[in-house]
Amino acid sequence: MNDCPYAQECSNFEKSCYKCFDFSMFAEKKQRQGLRSRSLTNKHKKQGIDFENRGTKQYNNAVKSAKDIAKRQIASGALSFALGDMITEEELSASLAEFKERGSRNSRGEKQITIQKKWLEDIKKEAAQMNKEYYFLPFSFKGSDIDYVAMEYDRLLAYVQQIQMLLEENRLLKEQLKDE
Repeated sequence: MNDCPYAQECSNFEKSCYKCFDFSMFAEKKQRQGLRSRSLTNKHKKQGIDFENRGTKQYNNAVKSAKDIAKRQIASGALSFALGDMITEEELSASLAEFKERGSRNSRGEKQITIQKKWLEDIKKEAAQMNKEYYFLPFSFKGSDIDYVAMEYDRLLAYVQQIQMLLEENRLLKEQLKDE
């Protein structure tokens, strides 16, 4: 890490060195700029970030055996080395998620969301690039406390298969302990 020839010029030095191979994380240090006024789009970005944070927190609460295994990706997954919105690092089910929150209504005034095939194809491709077997697309309606998920059916079946395998392994271990 300390033998990097770009250490003095890299803004990621010591922050991301452990992830950097062949200087892929190199980023020039930025010049400081003065404060700028906030645009209206920042409000929409913040709402999306709030949904990503809420989803990451819910994931971590659901998997209490590990400490904060889900992490929200920096820049909301817009960087080539940190794809997706959330990444998890469990040993058996490491995954990538892309969060979508929408607030449109149909002609009858009912809330609706259109899941674009491109979103699902993109998250699959990004998961492959990051060597994640599992990937999913959590989505929510603006103002709702209920979150949903879209994923390929075979990925859901892979989760179910993994759970069944672990349950059987636990059953066999319990039997083995009884016999001893």
